[in-house]
Amino acid sequence: MDKKNFLIGILCIIAGFTFYFWQATQMEEQRREQLREQERQRALQAEESPNLADAARDREAARPAATTDADGEDLLDLLAREVEAPSVAQAEVPMLIEANDAANGEEDTIVLENDFIRVTFTTRGGAIRTVEFKQTKRGGPDEFVFNENGYLPALSLSVAGPTGGLREFGLNYSVSRQTDEMVEFTLEARGLRIIRSYRLQRENRDEDPYVIIHDTIFENTSDTTRELSSVYFNLGTSLPTISDRRAQFLNVGYFDGNRSRFISANRFTSSSGFLGIGARAAATEIIESGRMEWTSVKNQFFTSVLSSERPGHEIHVHPVFVDNLPSELAGRPGVTGTVGYRLGVLSPGIREALNFEFYVGPKEYLRLQRLGNDQDRVMQFGFLSFFSKLLLLLMHAIYSVVPSWGWSIVLMTVLLKLLFWPLTAKAAKSQKRMAKIQAPMKELREKFKDNPQKMQQETIKLFREAKVNPAAGCLPILIQMPIFIGLFYMLRTASELRYEPFLWVSDLSSPDTLFTVAGFPINILPLLMGLSMYFQMKMVPTSPTADPMQQKIFKLLPLVLVVFLYNFSSGLTLYWTVQNLLTILQQWLTNRKKDPEMDAELSEVENKVKTATAKSPQPRKGRRRK
Repeated sequence: MDKKNFLIGILCIIAGFTFYFWQATQMEEQRREQLREQERQRALQAEESPNLADAARDREAARPAATTDADGEDLLDLLAREVEAPSVAQAEVPMLIEANDAANGEEDTIVLENDFIRVTFTTRGGAIRTVEFKQTKRGGPDEFVFNENGYLPALSLSVAGPTGGLREFGLNYSVSRQTDEMVEFTLEARGLRIIRSYRLQRENRDEDPYVIIHDTIFENTSDTTRELSSVYFNLGTSLPTISDRRAQFLNVGYFDGNRSRFISANRFTSSSGFLGIGARAAATEIIESGRMEWTSVKNQFFTSVLSSERPGHEIHVHPVFVDNLPSELAGRPGVTGTVGYRLGVLSPGIREALNFEFYVGPKEYLRLQRLGNDQDRVMQFGFLSFFSKLLLLLMHAIYSVVPSWGWSIVLMTVLLKLLFWPLTAKAAKSQKRMAKIQAPMKELREKFKDNPQKMQQETIKLFREAKVNPAAGCLPILIQMPIFIGLFYMLRTASELRYEPFLWVSDLSSPDTLFTVAGFPINILPLLMGLSMYFQMKMVPTSPTADPMQQKIFKLLPLVLVVFLYNFSSGLTLYWTVQNLLTILQQWLTNRKKDPEMDAELSEVENKVKTATAKSPQPRKGRRRK
């Protein structure tokens, strides 16, 4: 019967994994079919209406063109209109959403840089075209470029359209001032002057080199009072990356002063759910309102964070499709967000200023923490963020002494093991006692096999006298799990580990693939992790009271973890492997250590069991009367 149940359990696990991968394949095929259908629809639209097809291509283009001067007159009317001295309470204009219909226009670019970033500005909208990173990859500039193929220039302005949409305020600005560290753009028309300035910072105690100081000033140069509508700032575009194929970290977020919320790019792809549960259609745009002290667009390792003393009130999130992604990411959407800020009424000669800090850089917890206002929440450390932050600080402290992130993880694991050594030593000692009472346990099972209640009573008595806790073997795992989960959330997006080598590992933020066999990657650390876990479990004696079926399924745990963690970051599997080896070492030292007092106690307990079983009457065997 046990063999039958064991085979059923194995078949259930295999069936579960098979269904999981089958469902993932079906979802991928469904996504590809949706893309093919979209292409067919675009082709039909192109045949029926070339203008409609051109508009669709413009909306999906990486860089929509600037607004023409003719459109600019309309946009100025949307941004500011003349009023007869209304009160501030009457100045609010309803929010509207509309697709951008910008036409082609020329633009000039200006480049500013410090030791960490190289920023390309554009006169189109007086905004940021791209940001390049000069120190985030070991040995040179990073290949990742923020807002490359972006839907709009970052921090470009949009205004509410008259028929329900946002329209980019992409007029060409003039460069009014420029130095090595700052640039200022100016646009003046019909009694309204817009001044947009940007300043790069240097690395010192008070400044972060990844922060761009930005001000947008609206000045009423006319002799009439003007009412300004809300103005929207684009946060930049993040596109899918190979290291995050499921787009778990590709999102737009905001912080309302109390809690943070993140809108995933996966919301823009349909899903059949699990057995139909959680099925959803692909969204085309997501709009959320509320207080927004900072907003962000991010991927797995980089983020932009726009913060201001004046909170935003509304965010628009929508997908971005580009054609030049790697084949394995083809058709997957990127994501962009645009946040709105309310303005007010401008009397003649009065200015209204919006002041921002715009962080564009790696997701480094310590940097984001120094920026204040809970901007480190962009890391998304999860419900065990306390452990994540603590472990990251410990790892940084070790790295300051041993400049290797791989060895920092190893030494951090050793320190954690030493910290919990007294507690886990008790569990190891209890397991040693468990191993030494296997013989009396066997006698009890044989003696009382026909009387389960009596056998249970005698077993509990044996445990009490032998000072054995059957659940002690679970204690090391229970202690390790919160730390492991915290480390999991920390390491999965720690940009510090990106491209960091260790032994044969070329990148601690990725799987340690040495080679492939028939397209299947061979990752060494997950295999070592599973092997060490197997030997660790072999050293732990099985509780005699445990269900045989549960024991056999429990032995499959190393295999299950290898399957689930096989493509996780090598930094995470390195931690778990070292932890397993240290636990094996601790159990070996405990088993090897001589303890005459314990041997005497257990010998006395064994004699008591032999005496009790010898005196206990045998159950009568005979036919039961009906």
